[in-house]
Amino acid sequence: MITKDLADLPTWNSSLRLPLVTDDSDLFEFQILLGGITLVLSRLHPVFAKNRFTCTRGLAIKLTHVLECGDPAQGRLTSTHLAQVMAECDRALDPGTLIVIRKLYAETLRIEQESARGKTLADFNYNDFLAEEQLASSFARQVNGAHAGVGAALN
Repeated sequence: MITKDLADLPTWNSSLRLPLVTDDSDLFEFQILLGGITLVLSRLHPVFAKNRFTCTRGLAIKLTHVLECGDPAQGRLTSTHLAQVMAECDRALDPGTLIVIRKLYAETLRIEQESARGKTLADFNYNDFLAEEQLASSFARQVNGAHAGVGAALN
């Protein structure tokens, strides 16, 4: 339950450049992962991090954007990117972050394999349904209009 005091707080801590903890289950794993890799990157010399931890820095930027937007759908990651991040941060990740990154890696790998076999997971929402219905009705009007023109020419 979120109290009025918690509801009034901003969702982003600007001094730490990290989002505050959320109760959104879709964003929670992204927050754990961002916190863990940010901690790893903060321990490195900036030049070393820039040269040797490019995938990890890229993932941190992407996760920051996802959390700023609050849209987990923008956090689609590839299994190769996550594998590279795990290789870069091999033993430096804390156990919680390691669990989350392995879970996300397994999920991403499963989705990619199902997509490769032709079993694409439907990311179908209500807006897609409305767009499809609108397209179908537009197509039906065009077909009915073409049939009306043919019938008039035959008579």
